[in-house]
Amino acid sequence: MGETVRAAAAAALPGRISFLGFGLIAGSIALALREAGCTARVVAWTPRGTGPHEGLRRGLVDEVGVSAAAAIEGAGLVVLAGPPRSILQELRDLAGPLRAAVANGATITDVASTKGLIVATAEDLGIPFVGGHPMGGRETTGVGAASADLFVDRPWVIVAADGTDAGHRDRVEALATATGARPVRMTAIDHDLAVAAISHLPLIASAALVEAVTSDEADWGAARPLGAGGWRDMTRLARGDTVMGADIIATNARPIAGHLRAYRDAIDGWLAELDAMIAEDRPVEPDEGSVRRLRGRLESARAELEREPRP
Repeated sequence: MGETVRAAAAAALPGRISFLGFGLIAGSIALALREAGCTARVVAWTPRGTGPHEGLRRGLVDEVGVSAAAAIEGAGLVVLAGPPRSILQELRDLAGPLRAAVANGATITDVASTKGLIVATAEDLGIPFVGGHPMGGRETTGVGAASADLFVDRPWVIVAADGTDAGHRDRVEALATATGARPVRMTAIDHDLAVAAISHLPLIASAALVEAVTSDEADWGAARPLGAGGWRDMTRLARGDTVMGADIIATNARPIAGHLRAYRDAIDGWLAELDAMIAEDRPVEPDEGSVRRLRGRLESARAELEREPRP
């Protein structure tokens, strides 16, 4: 995406942008907006204030809100950037005790990895809300890990409930474009099914792999010093923010459970292949047919990954 396009999108944003929650994702958004030439006043608030004060020190934030109400007052765009359950509570607060602080015409959005429950809650509360999910991240957390290019050329899913004013949707799409991301419109259901497969299932698989390998202390003690790139890559997601991870899984349980059952079936298939090769309690040279079947499964998986995505 060209710098001119990003700059035009940044110029279209309101003059005051507020973040409730300020960690890796919010910090990266603020950093990307600065890079795109955004002149909006950026305000951030969290209950403890650690992230916002770090953002202020790094020049990502112009002001640290003394309260959530003070942070959002006068903002044309409010970004909810905490864990999903925190966002659900903030939506209730925005419809209740914080309602008076919300400026007329302000747009509320979020950056959570689940959309169904959040979008439905905002719709029920009558909040001018457009759900958002920038498809970028890393296992490290906090403002210190923020990167200006975290979202460049990455999808940013936009989920607007039926009847949402087009101006609110356009504003969130401008936010995404200004960071270098590609806005992609989806329904909440389609989004949650998709990310359950390519984001949330891998998180559980990563944690389950750690659980399985470390369950025998003696075996783990011998294996741990030998761990290299494969182990590091496969367990990367298990090293992430546990509060965020638990909230994501809890608020997208049904789609994840469906994909997890499919994953279990695939594991059972691999187990059946291996059980067929185990003849005795000693190493046995595998027969050519068994090796061909294993190779075929690996080749099928690789070919699927190399296929051109459907338009």
